[in-house]
Amino acid sequence: MMNFLKWFFGLFSQYVSPFEKKVDKFFVNIKSTDSIGSIKDKLLALMQENLMIVNVWLEKKFKGYIYLTKSMRRQMYANTLLIIKKLEEFCTGHEIKIDELRIFFKDQGFAFPDGDEVKLAYLYQIMMFLEPGKYYRYISTASFGKLLRDPNKEKLEGDCNQIVTLYIYLYSLKFPLSDLQIKLLPEHVCLHFREIDIECTSGQFAKYTENRDVLPVTEIISTNLLDLSDFREDAQVITPEVIVKSAQLAYAISSLKTMVAKNLNIAYHNLAVAALNSHKFDSAIFFFDKAGDREQLLAVYRNATVYYTGLKNFQKALFYASKSGDHDLEKNVKFNQAVELFNQNSIDHALEIFSSLGDEKMKKACYQKQYNQLVGQVAHVKTLQEAKNSKSTYQKMLVLAEKMGDSSLAESVRGTLSKI
Repeated sequence: MMNFLKWFFGLFSQYVSPFEKKVDKFFVNIKSTDSIGSIKDKLLALMQENLMIVNVWLEKKFKGYIYLTKSMRRQMYANTLLIIKKLEEFCTGHEIKIDELRIFFKDQGFAFPDGDEVKLAYLYQIMMFLEPGKYYRYISTASFGKLLRDPNKEKLEGDCNQIVTLYIYLYSLKFPLSDLQIKLLPEHVCLHFREIDIECTSGQFAKYTENRDVLPVTEIISTNLLDLSDFREDAQVITPEVIVKSAQLAYAISSLKTMVAKNLNIAYHNLAVAALNSHKFDSAIFFFDKAGDREQLLAVYRNATVYYTGLKNFQKALFYASKSGDHDLEKNVKFNQAVELFNQNSIDHALEIFSSLGDEKMKKACYQKQYNQLVGQVAHVKTLQEAKNSKSTYQKMLVLAEKMGDSSLAESVRGTLSKI
């Protein structure tokens, strides 16, 4: 009965497994006041337990890929087991002799890390297994869904973040992840082990000198959080609150605050531009504000003003214009609004706006239109009595003629009034 209940309630759970729930709980409960040491220790333990599930869950939560349903995630985890099996088969047929590995390192000009021969040999087996063209193929800006495939049917595809993460996961199956580090390069990341860089995208050992910042292996999580989303995948709308949480997590778990803050600003900028191109102005404002880009923020206010003016949504246009600090832009919106009211014969409202703008030409046009409307009201007058009955209308016409500065027209109306 208990197994049935567990199965039944599992149908309505958002999680595939208890470990997904454990991962979610960990990230939800991270606070900015938590010590970086405490966060890293707990994160490292989660990564050691199952890094693939950690990353897939983070993609679901913070990238919002629609394809990451429970059934798809379950299939991806099953594919992970197939990848492990394939690696084990490969390692059985490709035994690494330490002496030969030493010679290889010497030929390549690398210092051999004594004491970790077995670990290095295993990393070399992973490297040969994931050598591009066999089971793996590099593509830029990828999601983990393309990496965690059935290796018997399809090539595993991913960018530097994904393939480094897979290396780390496969290493964790045998050894502690605390052995590993990562190195962040310009728009790139590689694995690092005992002063050796491992270029996972090409399956080679390397020695990068342009950046000497070697970071804890836990930094791969913040790197993945900040990575651009896969443009090939449909994604649900990620709310600003979720984006902020993602940014807070990346910042909280990273020891390289300055670099992460810079990357965050770049991520905010990219999100803002995407929102702006989709006319999602409030989101663009939110992200440019988070990036501290005052110039772009003002540009969004101006773009939003022009956009909503074109749609004749003058209430919104005026709101954004008032935020832009551009008084001429605000006046332009009011002018366009008044013209629209003029064309709709809402003359009183149009006149009010034109007066506030000091537009004498359009004020006269409003008076002329009001005058013509009154002329239409007395067009039926044929007798003196009818004229007397419309005396108040003629008086209004006189006022309007005087406001227009049309002396001949005013004199004509006075002539009519003198007879009634």
